[in-house]
Amino acid sequence: MSAPFDFCRVIAPVEPEEFFRDYWEKRPLLLFRSDPGYYADLFSLADVDYLISSTDLRHPAVRLVKNGSEIPLQEYTTDIPWGSHTFERVADADRLLTEYQQGSTIILQALHRSWRPLSQLCRSLERQFSYPVQTNVYLTPRASQGFAPHYDTHDVLVLQIAGSKHWRLYDSPLLLPHRSQPYQASRVQIGAPLNEFDLNAGDLVYLPRGYIHEALTSDTDSLHITMGILATTWVDVFAEALSTCQRDPRFRKSLPVGFAGRSEEFGELLTVFSEAVSLEEVLTRISERFVSSRLPLLEGHLTELDQVDRLDLETVVRRRRDLIYRIIPDPKGESVSLLFHGKKVKFPGYVEPALRFLVEAGDFKACAIPGDLDDPGKLVLVRRLVKEGFLTIHKEDSENRR
Repeated sequence: MSAPFDFCRVIAPVEPEEFFRDYWEKRPLLLFRSDPGYYADLFSLADVDYLISSTDLRHPAVRLVKNGSEIPLQEYTTDIPWGSHTFERVADADRLLTEYQQGSTIILQALHRSWRPLSQLCRSLERQFSYPVQTNVYLTPRASQGFAPHYDTHDVLVLQIAGSKHWRLYDSPLLLPHRSQPYQASRVQIGAPLNEFDLNAGDLVYLPRGYIHEALTSDTDSLHITMGILATTWVDVFAEALSTCQRDPRFRKSLPVGFAGRSEEFGELLTVFSEAVSLEEVLTRISERFVSSRLPLLEGHLTELDQVDRLDLETVVRRRRDLIYRIIPDPKGESVSLLFHGKKVKFPGYVEPALRFLVEAGDFKACAIPGDLDDPGKLVLVRRLVKEGFLTIHKEDSENRR
């Protein structure tokens, strides 16, 4: 099997340093590879067929659009009674494919939540960017168009999986729009395209947020993955900082009666704001919220839970490769916390050297953990972190314990 796809493979032969220097938030990047199977390890037409025919997809995991309009749910979904409950809005594969044959685009939303190769790829990008990353998959029939021209309020990487699409790129009417500034067709005058091109299987396009674009098929069907990179902006940082001001009653006071033209108090509050807000604390809160919200990737964890009590000092373990985490020492040194996929696991402060060892060590045995822990303490730590899903047991050791 090939190694899991990561950010470097997605944008190759462009190096990450070149991407961030020359393209990120600046201009589109087009990669034409002449390699139809380049993204074959991620997804395929056969995978779409499996998901549609065999998995009981439910809205909003699946949507249909045609020429920029949503197809009503009643046209392709049904409710399935199950005892005293009901599976609601389940896709009817036959009706779904009929709509597809009539020109509708099938959208598989948030597939990174359930499709392992895309989960791992999103996690690779999240480690690179420190922003949430999501995926949608688009299957468009020949001679069709899913969406009218528009811009996105997040940056996108488009990975062409099968077939081809003709793209038109237009100038950005709003540089780097925030998510609170969505595209409104009635307010935008679209000029001539800046670029037109065909994206074929194995090709890629990166679009900074704000670039208007449209895509349509010709004589072939098209399957592509859109990866959305949800950047944290300085607007978000200032919004987080302003939330701190709510604790100060001076910021909760109403404006003076007849406030027009008066600015003295505003100037005073600006001074208070600049003195009271710590950029480091604000960024820490944003970072910890990002780490806590990442999707757990726990392949094999069910089996490992049954093996936890049989682990010993010679068991080989390692940190799960796809984790996003933070080690948070208490300023007083009394405790240290490990933050990862929605958990904050707290330990005594003297455990910090052991934690820093195990996140960097690769494969290791519990007996090799340095610091002040005795052997029983090392075993307790390893068993706890395997149970929590932070550490995973080496495959050979795991098989030997079954």
